[in-house]
Amino acid sequence: MTFETNRRRALALLGTGILATSVSSCGHANVTPQAMGDGATTHLSLRVSDAQGNALNLEALRRIQSNGKGEVGYDDALLDAKTLEVIAVGPLYQDEGGVIGIDVPTARACTLTMSWPTSHGYSALMVDLPASGEHDLLELAARTLHERQAERYQRATANGLKGADEAGTLRASAQKSLDACATAQSWAERGRLASSALESAAGAQLALDRVLAAQAPQDAVIGVTFTRVPTAAEIAAALAPGGPGGGKRKVSARLVIGDPHDAQEMAGWRGTVESLHAQGGQALVQICDSHDMVVLTDAAWDMRVDALIKALPNVDAWEVGNEIGGDWLGGGPVAKAQRAAKAVRDRTSATTVLTLYYQLGQTDPTYSLFSYAAREIPASIRELIDVVGLSVYPQLHPLGTAADRVLNTLEAAFSSSRIAVTELGYGGEDLNAGPWWFGSASDPAAARTAVAEHVTGAALGRSDAWGAPFWWYYLEDQVGTPGGQVAPALAAVSTGF
Repeated sequence: MTFETNRRRALALLGTGILATSVSSCGHANVTPQAMGDGATTHLSLRVSDAQGNALNLEALRRIQSNGKGEVGYDDALLDAKTLEVIAVGPLYQDEGGVIGIDVPTARACTLTMSWPTSHGYSALMVDLPASGEHDLLELAARTLHERQAERYQRATANGLKGADEAGTLRASAQKSLDACATAQSWAERGRLASSALESAAGAQLALDRVLAAQAPQDAVIGVTFTRVPTAAEIAAALAPGGPGGGKRKVSARLVIGDPHDAQEMAGWRGTVESLHAQGGQALVQICDSHDMVVLTDAAWDMRVDALIKALPNVDAWEVGNEIGGDWLGGGPVAKAQRAAKAVRDRTSATTVLTLYYQLGQTDPTYSLFSYAAREIPASIRELIDVVGLSVYPQLHPLGTAADRVLNTLEAAFSSSRIAVTELGYGGEDLNAGPWWFGSASDPAAARTAVAEHVTGAALGRSDAWGAPFWWYYLEDQVGTPGGQVAPALAAVSTGF
């Protein structure tokens, strides 16, 4: 079994195992310390319907939310609307009269997130909650998406970007359904209209994410990952005009080093760096994959950093920490990453990159992305980091229509760094434990293409974008192999479709 398969399977099992213990089976909230302030809350009643307007109770909602996979897919979480830090995991409960209840802290803007499907696949549905009252949940979700995408749509149309008309048509459809919701004569009718509105708003969001990639900074890169020393042909394919960069955007290869003390392996990586530079590419070297980082003592970590900088002095960027915030990393990952970042800054002129692990409500809430970052990543390391990236695995932690909002929040949380997606993967055999899908529930190649295209577009479509997606399975998924449409999908993004 390959190194990367071992790693991803381990992460999948860790994620689902912890998830099952973090949400109570009866659906009551697991509240983070001090999240509710003085403890005062207000109550909301939420109605949920299917596309035909049939009312859903909490059990039926859970079946959809989890894609029929049971407790491993119960991932609703209450977040601070501005910071997306976790207030509570599992806040939904069955209320009287067939409706679903949720209690929110008073005088605090809150957002409910949970995995939910449209025809595009599962997204981290974001629902900005009113202070109280009775509401249709999917209508609130559609309104949240529709209202928050207005600025991006204006930017797309003002710049005459190709594809903006598709987003406009879908936004008009969403607005029509939302207007009709306001005058609906029954909750069943309102539910049907809400489902339609959410489908249109989701389509508009994904279209805008794709369209705005055309405004990526000129120096933003299209990234691939080499999980082993590549052949000369594989390097050439990655950098060719028909490869991920499409001939119009620089390609950066992320090198996953196994043993820095293995002379034969390191000779291969030195040759890779030389070939990348000779053919116009860049090299991002990962100090240590998260799977190995957890087992290294501080002394072994520092020796690894020193050996790598000496062995590969001419790389363009160093990933000083991989999947920081992952709940399998144990103690000390931030301190290790900080020492690596300082060594890179002191001894090289290369870019420093920190990769955080993306999840919002699928595991212990203390490891939720923004909660962890606010609590565990101090100014002392932030000032050493040029780029903050995310590791995203949508089968384990859906993103979808929430991508722009998550990346905007990342920008706000790390305002002095550029933003990236520095690891992305979908469809590996080791990810089958993940309950969710995106792009296609039945065609793995189409799903990989949709994930690569969407997340890359969303990541690049911002003024401080540094790069994306550094596809983890690139060597397995390149053209000529099953699922090999990933490279053309990245090329399409890089050339603005």
